[in-house]
Amino acid sequence: MRLFDPFLYEKAHVLVLLVLTLFYYSILKGKNAKQLILRSNTQPLIFLYVFIFIFVVGFRPVVYAFGDTVNYAHGYEEFSLSSERILFESDSLFYLFMWTCAQFMSVNWFFFLVELLYVVPIVIACYRLLHANMDIGLLFCFAAFSFFSYGVNGLRNGVACSFIFLAITFIRGSIRDKVICSILTVIAAGFHISVLLPAVCMLAAFFVRRPGILFYFWVISIVISLVAGSSVANFFANMGFFEDRISDYIHPDIEEDLFTETGFRWDFLLYSAAPIFLGWYIIFKRKVYEKTYLLLLGTYIFANAFWIMVIRAEFSNRFAYLSWFLYPIVLAYPLLKLKIWTKTQGNKTAVIMLAHLAFTMFMVFFLY
Repeated sequence: MRLFDPFLYEKAHVLVLLVLTLFYYSILKGKNAKQLILRSNTQPLIFLYVFIFIFVVGFRPVVYAFGDTVNYAHGYEEFSLSSERILFESDSLFYLFMWTCAQFMSVNWFFFLVELLYVVPIVIACYRLLHANMDIGLLFCFAAFSFFSYGVNGLRNGVACSFIFLAITFIRGSIRDKVICSILTVIAAGFHISVLLPAVCMLAAFFVRRPGILFYFWVISIVISLVAGSSVANFFANMGFFEDRISDYIHPDIEEDLFTETGFRWDFLLYSAAPIFLGWYIIFKRKVYEKTYLLLLGTYIFANAFWIMVIRAEFSNRFAYLSWFLYPIVLAYPLLKLKIWTKTQGNKTAVIMLAHLAFTMFMVFFLY
């Protein structure tokens, strides 16, 4: 389904988000902390856009403008011509799902289902974490600069991380909730084995009681990267963390992106630091401590620290997204759930929300 030039899809996505963000900016401005946290007038516009996004992006044209979409489509065609399932050593649940769909539906419907699996867990997770403010939380998630890419390019990783995102919302609950968390984690690993890293980070963050440990660990990871980063990156590369089997198996061309530049990426380190600095400010300056926030922040910091240690590796974005998928919720959760600024929380939340989107707009319109 080609609505317009495929290269304009992401730009159109960002422009719609700009309109929505300005709309929510006007709603949030002037609200104090209590009014914001207890907000009851959830707006339906973002939910309408969620539906539109899933439909339009799910039924996108199969062209190289969408990265590995074409590679997945080639593999899907091969699966459709074979009644014998092709076995893969890892990510086997994804390939089983792909092979099964290929037996009775077109590749367009397959991408639509993948988009559902990518977006719906995020919607449920935002509801579980933010309740009345889930619409604003969704806006933060959709406005993350990596969101669109992992809906059309890194499909397995995107879906897997969405399931881990949802799993995190269950780990602090009852025994039943912890079982659900475990099941979601197994499903996620079946789609992309690399999410075992944030899963382990989630487990580690669950047991952290002293938030200072998180920040020390992150700073130490920078030191390790500066001193021995190449060795660490080579170690993980030899373990296969930077492989992309679907591309190797189907098509030799891998789309170049911003991360093909190797070396220590101070720009993306600064980007990663924003929710960490906010967390430091909230916990140590404002003296606000909440277990769910510490869990989200801890999972993000631990996973991001591992990416920093391999930041020099080519295509290290496959590590970066293992923390960045939590970036928007780590920003949004404290702003929408915790009393940080008594009288000006609405204003500050609106400004941070706008700045979050501004970075994405800069990346999409000026660096791509």
